[in-house]
Amino acid sequence: MTESSHRTLSIVIVSYKVRDKLRLCLESLRTQVEDAPRLEVVVVDNDSRDGTVEQLPKEFPEVRFLAMDRNLGFSIGCNRGAALATGDWILFLNPDTVVYPETLRDVLEFARSKSDAGIVGCRILDGDGHLQLACRRSIPTPWVAFWRLTGLSFLFPRNKVFGKYNLAYLEPNGCYPVEAVSGSFLMIRSDVYKQVEGFDEIFFLYGEDLDLCLRVAKAGWKIWYCGTSSIVHHKGQSAATRPWGARMDFYRAMVTFARKNFGVGSVVGGGLSVLAGILATAGHLSTLFQKWRRLAVDLLGINLVFLVISFVWLYLTSGAIYLSPGRPDWVWHVILSVWMLAPLWMAGEYSASGAGRLRFPSALLLGVGGFLATGFLWKTVVFSRGSFVLGAGAATLVILLRRRWSSHRRLEPRRAVVVGTGPAAVELARRLAGSNQVRVLGLLAVDDEDSWGHDDLLTVAKMPHAIPALHAMEISAIVVPGDSAKITELLKRLSSFKGCRILLALPAPNAGAPVLVDITLDNTFPSERST
Repeated sequence: MTESSHRTLSIVIVSYKVRDKLRLCLESLRTQVEDAPRLEVVVVDNDSRDGTVEQLPKEFPEVRFLAMDRNLGFSIGCNRGAALATGDWILFLNPDTVVYPETLRDVLEFARSKSDAGIVGCRILDGDGHLQLACRRSIPTPWVAFWRLTGLSFLFPRNKVFGKYNLAYLEPNGCYPVEAVSGSFLMIRSDVYKQVEGFDEIFFLYGEDLDLCLRVAKAGWKIWYCGTSSIVHHKGQSAATRPWGARMDFYRAMVTFARKNFGVGSVVGGGLSVLAGILATAGHLSTLFQKWRRLAVDLLGINLVFLVISFVWLYLTSGAIYLSPGRPDWVWHVILSVWMLAPLWMAGEYSASGAGRLRFPSALLLGVGGFLATGFLWKTVVFSRGSFVLGAGAATLVILLRRRWSSHRRLEPRRAVVVGTGPAAVELARRLAGSNQVRVLGLLAVDDEDSWGHDDLLTVAKMPHAIPALHAMEISAIVVPGDSAKITELLKRLSSFKGCRILLALPAPNAGAPVLVDITLDNTFPSERST
C-alpha cells in the first residue's frame, strides 16, 4: 500500500430526493483503484422522504448517514457533514455524480503536490460526454456578469474578455489555477476549510461554492483545476423536484453574492431581484415548453390550418371575412382544440413515451368524430359544413405528421465511444457523425495514451477502469477501428465489458461513412482469437 492509502479523505455528500442517483454515486466510490486513499463518507440527507435514510444505510454500512428533519439547504448540509470529517482533505461531492476509479487517487495526489492549493476541482462531464463549463470559471464580478447577461460570453466564448465567466478559451484537459471550481466536486484542505469557517449559510442553494472559493483566495490560497481527472455529473437532479424554485434560488444566490462581495446597495439589489424573478420565470416557461412541445405544436398547428381553410372557404363562397367583428367563429377553435387534443392527452400521447399504436388512432378518431358531430348538430352557428370537413381533415394530417416526426426523433442510435485518442480515432468519430447506428459521445483511451481528447470530442473514459464511466453515460456500444495495429489485443480486453456491443469499423469505399459490423458474440471471444 502506498503512503496515500494510509491517510483518510473525507467525502461529504448532501442529498435531497435523489435516492437512486445517490446509490450509483456510492457504488462508484466502492470501485476506486487499490491504491486510492482510504475514504470516510458522510451523507447528509435533507429530509428527502424518498427512502434514502431507510434503504441506503443497509446497502452501504461503511457510510455514515446524517438525517435532517427538514431541508436546510446545501451550505448548512455541507457544514453539518464536514463537522464529522477527520481527513486532511474534505471532498464535497454531489449525490448525482459518478466518480471514476482512479479520480480520487489522482486528484488527491495532484492536490498534495501543490503546496499553495487550498481547493482543487476536476474535469466534470455531463451524461453526454460534454464538459460542464461550471467546473472551472471566474468569479462573477459586475463586468463578468455583464458580459454574461448581455449574451456576449455566448457569442464570443473564446475571447479572454467576453468569455471569462466559463473560461471557455482554456484547455479543458489542462491543470492550472482558476478563480473558482464547481461545488459538485470541490476538494479543500481541512485546515483551510476551518480557517475560512466553511460555507456561508446565507446561501441556500447555488453561489456557496463561488463564495467559498473567493474567501479561500483572499486567505492566500490558490484554487486549482485538475483537468486530467474526471467525474460524470447528472446535473440538476435535486433541482428537478422544484424547477421554478430552484431557478429562483440560483438567481437569488447571485444577487446575495453580489450584495455580500461587491457592495451592491439596496436599490441596485432590488432591481437585480426583480430581474432574477423575470429570468427564473422565463427559464421555467422555456422548460415547460420543451416538456409540452408536442402539445404546443399540435395546438398551434390544428388551429392555424383550420383558420386558413375557414378564411379562404368563407371568402370564396360568400365574400364574408372569417373572425370579423360580431362573428362567433373563435368558439370553433376552442371546440376543435378540446375535441382533438383531450382524447390524445388521455391516451398518453403527450407523455414521454407517447400513446400506443392502438390507443393513438382510437383517440384521434374520437377527436375528429366528436368535432364533426358537434358541428353538424349545432347547425345554427356552423358557417360551412364543407370547411368543417376540410379543416378537421387538415388538423388530423397535422397531428399525424407531428407524430411521425416525434417518433423519428425518439428512435435514437446507440450511444457509443470510439477506442483510441489519436488522429485516426478522432477522424473515425467525426466520420460517424450523423450515423443512424451510433451516436459517438467521446473517446475511450487505452492505457498508454495520455491525450484527453479534443475541444469537440473529449475522452470520456480510460482503460482499464472504463466501465463505471460507460455505465454512467449509458454507453451501449464500443467502436473499434478495423485498421488498429492492436486489434486482437483490444478485442480480448473488451470481451469483459458486459452490456456493451462491440462494433468493428471497416473502411468504406470512396472515403464514405465506415461500415460497422457487430462482433459482440455474447460479450465473449474464443481463446483462438488471441493467437
